[in-house]
Amino acid sequence: MRTVLLSLLLLAALFARADGAPRIEVPLNSGWRFELGQLKGAQRPEFDDSKWIGIEVPHTWNRLGNVGAERSAQSNATQGIGWYRLRFKPPAGAPDARYFLQFDAVGEIAEVWLNGRYLGKHSGAFARFRFDATEAIRPGDDNVLAVKADNSRPEPGSSTQDVVPLSGDFFIFGGIYREVSLIETQGVHVDLLDFGGPGLYARASRIDANAAHVQLSTRLTNEASAARQVSVEFAIQDPSGRELASDSHWVSAEAGTHEMHAELKLDHPRSWQGAKDPYLYHAVVRVLTPQRKLLDEVREPLGLRTIRFDPEHGFFLNGEHLMLKGVSRHQDRAGKGWAIAHADIDEDFALIEDMGANAVRFAHYQHDQYEYQLADRHGLIAWAELPLVNQVSFDGSAASAALAENAQQQLRELIRQNFNHPSIALWSIGNEVDLLATGKKAPTQAAPLLRALNALAKEEDPSRSTTLADCCEMGVPPQTGPAIQNAAPRESFAGIADTMGYNRYFGWYSGGFEDLGPMLDAAHAKHPTLPIAVSEYGAGGALSQHSDDAHGGPINPHGRPHPEEYQDLLHEQAWPVFKVRPYLWASFLWNMFDFASPSRHEGDLTDINEKGMVSYDRRVRKDAYYFYRANWSRAPTLHLVGRRYEDRSYAVIDITAYSNAGKAELSLNGAKPQSTSCTGGICRWHGVHLKPGANTLVASADPEGRRINDSIRLTLSHPPGVVRIKAGDISGYTDGAGTRYGSDLYFEGGRPGAINPPDTPENKRVILPVADAPLFETYREGEFSYRIPVPEGRYRIELRFIEPRAAPNEDRSFDVLLNGEVKLSNLDVRAAAGGGLKPITRQIEADTREGMLVVSFRAQHGQALVSALSITPLEAP
Repeated sequence: MRTVLLSLLLLAALFARADGAPRIEVPLNSGWRFELGQLKGAQRPEFDDSKWIGIEVPHTWNRLGNVGAERSAQSNATQGIGWYRLRFKPPAGAPDARYFLQFDAVGEIAEVWLNGRYLGKHSGAFARFRFDATEAIRPGDDNVLAVKADNSRPEPGSSTQDVVPLSGDFFIFGGIYREVSLIETQGVHVDLLDFGGPGLYARASRIDANAAHVQLSTRLTNEASAARQVSVEFAIQDPSGRELASDSHWVSAEAGTHEMHAELKLDHPRSWQGAKDPYLYHAVVRVLTPQRKLLDEVREPLGLRTIRFDPEHGFFLNGEHLMLKGVSRHQDRAGKGWAIAHADIDEDFALIEDMGANAVRFAHYQHDQYEYQLADRHGLIAWAELPLVNQVSFDGSAASAALAENAQQQLRELIRQNFNHPSIALWSIGNEVDLLATGKKAPTQAAPLLRALNALAKEEDPSRSTTLADCCEMGVPPQTGPAIQNAAPRESFAGIADTMGYNRYFGWYSGGFEDLGPMLDAAHAKHPTLPIAVSEYGAGGALSQHSDDAHGGPINPHGRPHPEEYQDLLHEQAWPVFKVRPYLWASFLWNMFDFASPSRHEGDLTDINEKGMVSYDRRVRKDAYYFYRANWSRAPTLHLVGRRYEDRSYAVIDITAYSNAGKAELSLNGAKPQSTSCTGGICRWHGVHLKPGANTLVASADPEGRRINDSIRLTLSHPPGVVRIKAGDISGYTDGAGTRYGSDLYFEGGRPGAINPPDTPENKRVILPVADAPLFETYREGEFSYRIPVPEGRYRIELRFIEPRAAPNEDRSFDVLLNGEVKLSNLDVRAAAGGGLKPITRQIEADTREGMLVVSFRAQHGQALVSALSITPLEAP
């Protein structure tokens, strides 16, 4: 049945020849059989694959990424070898027909046999590749195609030790994860073995309002031994197919492959203007016999535009400044891995466009051709990237000759296969290639390979700029995490490529929000002639983890939790920094979508990097998505933040909405709406009082003169006079008795601290021998106060303390004041507890003053501190 179906498809394609089609391309996506594991003899036609599973391509054997703290039983992170076999029956073609097998991508090394004959090997998981199958194929008869796919983990001695990338914060999915097809051509045809490229390349050498001069080149192949007289015609067509300019050459095509060139002039050209007007012409090459029989034809997109990067003023498209508001994306999604369909890609690009982005970084490798086509059509400015990621060797030395050769091969594939896409503004030659330093005193040695790759990119395409994404060149405070502890000195890569992108995660992996602007200014001052961008920034956002105040405690970037509110805060802080720095030619947030990464056990997920604006399954647009929509898009936007944090810890809270309106109104439980102004896409209502039980909040605004609404439902499961605060913590805690403490809120001053700071290794963690130890593991320290809104009445305030170090290293004593009155004087926690790491509790009482309890901590010696506060009413308010 599989062979019959494929034969019908091939026959239908052959009949298309009657309409004048010079080459046929037939999909080979159905009827495959698959088996995971190293097998002997699976390439032989007579091999028995009857017990293998039937699949269709795109296909991957891997499945990775799930909700929860443990890897799901449905996951498959196997890295190794998988075998694919297909039986098909192509119809008989012309006597001089040539046949090519085209694979749009196989992860990561592919070896291919047809009817037992070895066609070749391709190393690299991301590019299209083709093999000439003419000598092996049996037209009109049964054929057996066998493919060995290998995504073995890169390590010394492995099959992938010389294939880039050697590592990366993403998973290499194994299998034939993009489409496969059989291409039949005439004996004279446009070259199909040019690193997977189309064989036709076009670029505008000069453009102005009156004319565009377009250079076209093709690679013509004659598979026969004798010369053939043919006409090679170049043309430019408008979108309807109307020919606007053409040129033809009669040539005697000798055996082999030859380059041919032409220059065509277009009068009064229409520019490709990005999202404003993504107008596309088509470049065409035809090969004809003296009798005008069409032997081959190739059509490629042609967008006429000029691009310029200015170190002081940023990015220019067709002479006009354009602020690039970019997103990065990986190519996987939940349940499918890399084996995604065009419909999945359509959905992703619709989300990118809806959010208002005008640029996309195709990280960290070559993506499906369809994605670049969509970037052309949507008018997105694209960053196209070579998969040279994190390191160039396993030991910090320079790249081996074999690895350098593979990197150059993949760069040629990237450029030739995507040369004609006007959306692509630059070629990236690497990402954070010195991230995984080895601890040696000498710096890593990636620069020689980067220089060679940059020279190759300029040789392949002199018309485009180059770039690279840097992790560590300058201005980064000490960072955390196992990947960069004990790091060797870093090389400076600035100036190797034409432009530079900085991957910077201030407020997440290093430093604070306030470090971002000064670092960029320092980089600009250090490299005043180098156009720079921000190529990555971001934070994790877990959909089920929340914070009452994202400023309240330190974040653990490599662990749990990752409150969604912290992701909101980081982006609220970062975007204004970029917006006011005109020298930045772009900023690319990381990431548009959550993606699979086996090193990630963070937030509320496993094997997923959850920095995306949209969840891995694309079902949830996170709050931060709407922050950017409010700032980037003209589409009317109003989104109430915090809808997934439904059961609130506190009765009196601030409510935030993201909107591109100038002001917005909020109504609580049907009460009279309260108006607030919106600045930078942010609208906030302070001191909103929830009632016990269900609360409905409705926001309204009039962006672009159109009335829109949004609503959320929040609940409060305790009386408003009960307030329990876990000091110094970003996420809150429920003790063994079921008593819930919210995350740190209502504080003024001080700083959060922890007995076990984020990223403390397990073998160095302090274990508190006390009940409800997590309640005491964080604290607020310094000179600070809490202004706690509660109904009028008298309250008991229970305070929990612990001296966070076992051995004394400073004197510490402080006063605790309630509404300005000293209630605890000169408290020495260590002395009162009988040593460090021992908890104590103190209770004090007070009446409210104008609906507020003010609890102040005033140091006498050292720093004041508190671990938790519990406020309960003594009298009914």
